[in-house]
Amino acid sequence: MNRQVMGLLVLLSTVFAVACSDRADGLTDSERNGKSLFILNCAPCHEDSNPELKVHPPRLNGMFSTGKLPSGEPATDEQVRETLVHGRGIMPAFDQRLTKDDVTDILNYLHTLK
Repeated sequence: MNRQVMGLLVLLSTVFAVACSDRADGLTDSERNGKSLFILNCAPCHEDSNPELKVHPPRLNGMFSTGKLPSGEPATDEQVRETLVHGRGIMPAFDQRLTKDDVTDILNYLHTLK
């Protein structure tokens, strides 16, 4: 086999392997995007111990399975969307930082958290 064909095969197998490993997490494209947005926008407060915060926000794992949000509100997409867009208590509003599709993707990802 000539070097160009061999190089192309190596490149294609690498791309295929990366694509398969990205899918190995079992997430849809929307959930995967939501996870990235969550890590960027939500995790610094909800997952990490931020010493600058006087009150640490709750972890969000399993909130849809419990039926109630940490605030006591019903765990519905509408309620979580409202909280993300307009904020609540010490949580800031994300209406200027996230698009409607971003919020939907974060919601889809939150549903995967157990």
